Amino acid sequence: MIRRDLLLKVLVGAVLITVAAGAASSTESTSSTESASATEPEQAGALMMNHRMVDLDGAPVSLEAYRGEVLVVNFWASWCAPCLRELPILDGWNTTWQNAGARVIAVSIDSKAPNARAFVAKTDLKLSVWLDGPQGLAAQLDLPAVPTSYVIDRTGRVVLRIEGSSPADLARMQEKVQSLLNKTDRRPEA
Repeated sequence: MIRRDLLLKVLVGAVLITVAAGAASSTESTSSTESASATEPEQAGALMMNHRMVDLDGAPVSLEAYRGEVLVVNFWASWCAPCLRELPILDGWNTTWQNAGARVIAVSIDSKAPNARAFVAKTDLKLSVWLDGPQGLAAQLDLPAVPTSYVIDRTGRVVLRIEGSSPADLARMQEKVQSLLNKTDRRPEA
Protein backbone atom coordinates (compact mmCIF):
# COMPACT_ATOMS: atom_id res chain seq x y z
CA MET A 1 0.00 0.00 0.00
CA ILE A 2 2.79 2.40 0.90
CA ARG A 3 4.59 1.56 -2.34
CA ARG A 4 1.45 2.19 -4.36
CA ASP A 5 0.96 5.60 -2.66
CA LEU A 6 4.60 6.46 -3.26
CA LEU A 7 4.35 5.41 -6.89
CA LEU A 8 1.18 7.49 -7.31
CA LYS A 9 2.90 10.55 -5.80
CA VAL A 10 5.91 10.11 -8.12
CA LEU A 11 3.65 9.83 -11.16
CA VAL A 12 1.60 12.89 -10.17
CA GLY A 13 4.83 14.82 -9.54
CA ALA A 14 6.19 13.83 -12.96
CA VAL A 15 2.97 14.95 -14.65
CA LEU A 16 3.07 18.28 -12.81
CA ILE A 17 6.71 18.84 -13.79
CA THR A 18 5.92 18.02 -17.43
CA VAL A 19 2.96 20.42 -17.46
CA ALA A 20 5.01 23.16 -15.79
CA ALA A 21 7.87 22.68 -18.28
CA GLY A 22 5.43 22.95 -21.18
CA ALA A 23 3.95 26.17 -19.78
CA ALA A 24 7.42 27.66 -19.30
CA SER A 25 8.36 26.72 -22.86
CA SER A 26 5.17 28.31 -24.15
CA THR A 27 5.93 31.53 -22.25
CA GLU A 28 9.48 31.65 -23.64
CA SER A 29 8.16 31.36 -27.21
CA THR A 30 5.69 34.18 -26.68
CA SER A 31 8.30 36.41 -25.13
CA SER A 32 10.75 35.66 -27.93
CA THR A 33 8.09 36.57 -30.50
CA GLU A 34 7.31 39.80 -28.67
CA SER A 35 10.96 40.86 -28.54
CA ALA A 36 11.34 40.11 -32.25
CA SER A 37 8.38 42.35 -33.07
CA ALA A 38 10.65 45.41 -33.25
CA THR A 39 12.03 43.94 -36.46
CA GLU A 40 8.65 43.58 -38.16
CA PRO A 41 8.63 45.67 -41.37
CA GLU A 42 6.29 48.42 -40.14
CA GLN A 43 8.07 48.81 -36.83
CA ALA A 44 11.54 48.49 -38.34
CA GLY A 45 10.76 51.23 -40.87
CA ALA A 46 9.50 53.63 -38.21
CA LEU A 47 12.42 52.83 -35.93
CA MET A 48 14.94 53.38 -38.73
CA MET A 49 13.37 56.60 -40.02
CA ASN A 50 13.35 58.20 -36.55
CA HIS A 51 16.74 57.02 -35.26
CA ARG A 52 19.47 59.68 -34.95
CA MET A 53 23.03 58.91 -36.04
CA VAL A 54 26.07 60.96 -37.05
CA ASP A 55 27.91 61.27 -40.33
CA LEU A 56 31.69 60.89 -40.69
CA ASP A 57 32.15 64.53 -39.63
CA GLY A 58 30.06 64.05 -36.48
CA ALA A 59 27.01 65.98 -37.72
CA PRO A 60 23.62 64.56 -36.66
CA VAL A 61 21.70 62.75 -39.41
CA SER A 62 18.44 60.84 -39.79
CA LEU A 63 16.76 58.86 -42.55
CA GLU A 64 13.69 61.05 -42.05
CA ALA A 65 15.46 63.73 -44.13
CA TYR A 66 15.16 61.36 -47.11
CA ARG A 67 11.49 60.42 -46.75
CA GLY A 68 10.02 60.38 -50.23
CA GLU A 69 13.06 58.65 -51.71
CA VAL A 70 13.70 54.94 -52.04
CA LEU A 71 16.45 54.03 -49.57
CA VAL A 72 18.87 51.16 -49.25
CA VAL A 73 20.22 51.16 -45.71
CA ASN A 74 23.26 48.92 -45.47
CA PHE A 75 24.69 47.93 -42.08
CA TRP A 76 28.39 47.10 -42.32
CA ALA A 77 31.64 46.99 -40.34
CA SER A 78 35.26 47.64 -41.29
CA TRP A 79 36.28 44.12 -40.22
CA CYS A 80 33.62 42.47 -42.43
CA ALA A 81 35.13 40.86 -45.56
CA PRO A 82 31.80 40.61 -47.45
CA CYS A 83 31.26 44.32 -46.70
CA LEU A 84 34.56 45.09 -48.45
CA ARG A 85 33.18 43.46 -51.59
CA GLU A 86 29.63 44.80 -51.34
CA LEU A 87 30.10 48.49 -50.51
CA PRO A 88 31.82 49.47 -53.79
CA ILE A 89 28.90 47.89 -55.68
CA LEU A 90 26.39 49.80 -53.57
CA ASP A 91 28.44 52.96 -54.11
CA GLY A 92 28.06 52.55 -57.88
CA TRP A 93 24.32 51.99 -57.54
CA ASN A 94 24.05 55.10 -55.39
CA THR A 95 25.67 57.19 -58.12
CA THR A 96 23.26 55.77 -60.70
CA TRP A 97 20.14 56.08 -58.57
CA GLN A 98 20.56 59.49 -56.92
CA ASN A 99 19.02 61.48 -59.76
CA ALA A 100 16.20 58.94 -60.06
CA GLY A 101 15.01 59.28 -56.43
CA ALA A 102 16.92 56.55 -54.61
CA ARG A 103 20.06 56.46 -52.52
CA VAL A 104 22.21 54.14 -50.45
CA ILE A 105 23.10 54.98 -46.85
CA ALA A 106 25.91 52.88 -45.36
CA VAL A 107 25.66 52.63 -41.56
CA SER A 108 28.83 51.52 -39.80
CA ILE A 109 28.40 49.45 -36.66
CA ASP A 110 32.10 49.80 -35.81
CA SER A 111 32.69 50.62 -32.15
CA LYS A 112 35.61 52.87 -33.17
CA ALA A 113 34.79 55.62 -35.67
CA PRO A 114 38.42 55.89 -36.94
CA ASN A 115 38.17 52.30 -38.25
CA ALA A 116 35.10 53.21 -40.31
CA ARG A 117 36.74 56.42 -41.57
CA ALA A 118 39.89 54.51 -42.63
CA PHE A 119 37.76 51.93 -44.45
CA VAL A 120 35.89 54.67 -46.34
CA ALA A 121 39.13 56.44 -47.26
CA LYS A 122 40.71 53.19 -48.46
CA THR A 123 37.74 52.30 -50.66
CA ASP A 124 37.07 55.90 -51.80
CA LEU A 125 33.32 55.58 -51.20
CA LYS A 126 31.16 58.50 -52.33
CA LEU A 127 27.87 57.36 -50.80
CA SER A 128 26.66 58.67 -47.42
CA VAL A 129 28.37 56.85 -44.56
CA TRP A 130 26.95 57.20 -41.09
CA LEU A 131 28.23 56.02 -37.73
CA ASP A 132 26.02 54.32 -35.18
CA GLY A 133 28.17 51.77 -33.36
CA PRO A 134 27.27 48.23 -32.34
CA GLN A 135 24.76 49.29 -29.66
CA GLY A 136 22.70 51.66 -31.81
CA LEU A 137 20.13 50.89 -34.44
CA ALA A 138 21.72 47.53 -35.35
CA ALA A 139 21.15 46.34 -31.78
CA GLN A 140 17.58 47.65 -31.75
CA LEU A 141 16.88 45.80 -35.00
CA ASP A 142 18.61 42.70 -33.61
CA LEU A 143 20.70 42.23 -36.74
CA PRO A 144 21.97 38.67 -37.00
CA ALA A 145 24.91 39.50 -39.27
CA VAL A 146 26.66 42.09 -41.40
CA PRO A 147 26.18 43.03 -44.05
CA THR A 148 22.43 43.39 -43.67
CA SER A 149 20.55 45.74 -45.97
CA TYR A 150 17.03 47.12 -45.85
CA VAL A 151 15.15 48.56 -48.79
CA ILE A 152 12.74 51.26 -47.63
CA ASP A 153 10.02 52.63 -49.89
CA ARG A 154 9.10 56.31 -50.29
CA THR A 155 6.69 56.16 -47.34
CA GLY A 156 9.31 54.83 -44.91
CA ARG A 157 8.14 51.21 -44.99
CA VAL A 158 10.66 48.35 -45.11
CA VAL A 159 9.91 46.30 -48.22
CA LEU A 160 12.97 44.04 -48.27
CA ARG A 161 15.60 42.85 -45.80
CA ILE A 162 18.68 41.04 -47.05
CA GLU A 163 21.30 39.38 -44.87
CA GLY A 164 24.49 38.82 -46.80
CA SER A 165 25.90 39.91 -50.11
CA SER A 166 25.72 37.02 -52.52
CA PRO A 167 25.18 37.86 -56.19
CA ALA A 168 21.58 36.59 -55.86
CA ASP A 169 21.00 38.83 -52.81
CA LEU A 170 22.40 41.86 -54.61
CA ALA A 171 20.28 41.12 -57.69
CA ARG A 172 17.11 40.90 -55.54
CA MET A 173 17.96 44.20 -53.88
CA GLN A 174 18.67 45.93 -57.19
CA GLU A 175 15.45 44.58 -58.73
CA LYS A 176 13.38 45.74 -55.73
CA VAL A 177 14.81 49.27 -55.88
CA GLN A 178 14.29 49.41 -59.62
CA SER A 179 10.68 48.28 -59.30
CA LEU A 180 10.06 50.98 -56.67
CA LEU A 181 11.66 53.60 -58.92
CA ASN A 182 9.50 52.47 -61.85
CA LYS A 183 6.31 53.16 -59.88
CA THR A 184 4.66 56.40 -60.91
CA ASP A 185 4.31 57.81 -57.40
CA ARG A 186 7.11 60.25 -56.73
CA ARG A 187 8.23 62.20 -53.70
CA PRO A 188 5.19 63.14 -51.57
CA GLU A 189 4.40 66.82 -51.24
CA ALA A 190 5.62 68.34 -47.97
